[in-house]
Amino acid sequence: MPRLCTCIACLFSLLLVSCCTPQIPPGCAPAQQREAALQERLRGEWRLLEHVNQPAPQRAETLAAYNRDLLLWLRRQRRDSFPVAGYEDVIPAADVPLYSLEERYTAPGLGVPVVGIIPQVIQSRDAGSRFGVCSRGAVHMLTAVLRFTPAGQPELQLIPRYGEDSVRVGRMQYQLAADWSAALEMYWNLTRIRKDRWLGLFRPQEIRSTTGLFSIQPCNPDRIPVILTHGLASTASTFDNLVNRLVSDPFIRQNYQLWYFNYPTGLAWTISAREYRQAIENLRREVDPQRKNRNWDNMVVVGHSMGGLITHYSQCEEPWNLLRESPVPLKLLRAEYRDKPFENQELESLRKDYFFRPVKAGLVVYMATPHQGAPLARAYLVTALSKLVTLPQTLLEEAYNIATLQEDTVLLNPQQAYQWFTSLHQLDPDSYSIRGLQGLKVRNAQTHSIIGDRGCSDCPRCSDGVVPYWSSHINWGTERIVPSDHSVQDCMETAVDMRKLLADYARKHPAIRASMPRKPRVLHRCTGQQNHRGSAGKR
Repeated sequence: MPRLCTCIACLFSLLLVSCCTPQIPPGCAPAQQREAALQERLRGEWRLLEHVNQPAPQRAETLAAYNRDLLLWLRRQRRDSFPVAGYEDVIPAADVPLYSLEERYTAPGLGVPVVGIIPQVIQSRDAGSRFGVCSRGAVHMLTAVLRFTPAGQPELQLIPRYGEDSVRVGRMQYQLAADWSAALEMYWNLTRIRKDRWLGLFRPQEIRSTTGLFSIQPCNPDRIPVILTHGLASTASTFDNLVNRLVSDPFIRQNYQLWYFNYPTGLAWTISAREYRQAIENLRREVDPQRKNRNWDNMVVVGHSMGGLITHYSQCEEPWNLLRESPVPLKLLRAEYRDKPFENQELESLRKDYFFRPVKAGLVVYMATPHQGAPLARAYLVTALSKLVTLPQTLLEEAYNIATLQEDTVLLNPQQAYQWFTSLHQLDPDSYSIRGLQGLKVRNAQTHSIIGDRGCSDCPRCSDGVVPYWSSHINWGTERIVPSDHSVQDCMETAVDMRKLLADYARKHPAIRASMPRKPRVLHRCTGQQNHRGSAGKR
């Protein structure tokens, strides 16, 4: 009996304690309290930033505290998967590690740099999506600012960094913080392009979904287009370090828009040049249907290695003369065929490759371009590798049709016809295309060449290891020799040269002359953070 009484007393005590103790879910109230305390700190720091008469040292401390607390707030909100209109995720730039970029370029100021991920489903509904590439989403380079209304309510603002550079807080104007590298790194991580360099060489048909002209930022008609075209066994991501160094300059961001042309490098460069011209024409038809935008008549085209041949050929005024070294009879090489179909339908498929009007460009830049071919293409290993290239079925049928034409219209055997469509054969200095390119009339435009010297320092006998100087050199325009191997686009001196070249070109361009700074900002090796050497190899 005493034991029973003891048990009843214990049960009564537990019931009494449970009635008096508030029922709080484990960890919920403390998390809410921490969130409220953090938000209250941000509100106080925002009010201090609004004060006009705050001393400069105190203002700097307040700004640093606000940015630090805002980064913490964003990380907590992202952990809880907070929704932001139009974005699948908003990632603080500080949480994006660099793997391929060699430097991280930042700018101090108000706010937290973030990368906004646009879902693929939203991207596909965008009018400009047809100028994109196969990707798990697109990115926006943003700066996050948490504002507070007069009533004290928080409002998250995501400011695109290709637009405004400053923001007003009360009666004060603050420069916005920025991280120019995080969005570039994240973009290339979202696409499959980096993995396609060898697939594009040996299985060109497999990367049709990533072929075309695209830009990381939305199309802006007020910017001069700069079109970057990569070389053999490479992809558009080969320009990642060059673009990273260019977009860190406010002048470049305000006056130029960088576009990439990605293509399968196993195909002959004459075929890829057709895709290149068609992509530019399609884009301009979309964004400038009346063809009144002068920026498109003054665009900048940049080609690296075989991409330079695509660029060079697309600037020729009488491109059909490329065939003068081929077995095609000279009676077909007439300007009238630019608009008139061939009598022989088997030849009609070739017309767009050789009978076209040149691309209008105000500035043409060649980087390590083998204008007279690459002797390396004659090497036994390269010849063996060329046999591994699998052409699309449509091109195989085209090669067969050309090889079997009657009436001596084309004097080719099947093997010669096949070589017409592979890039490795068309880089041989003795190929019909390289021989035919020499002496072609090129439209008048400012031209600049960037040539690599692997360290011999004895030009004109120097070389970048793949293309010798005598092949990269042309007899018109200006040139710059940089200490580099064939990957001249990764060389810091190339970025410095491009910055100066674009600044000088802008001085001659009336559309952007008024916005040009008096003195271009010096390009430092890295701003804001320490150098970061990427783990990815050179392309």
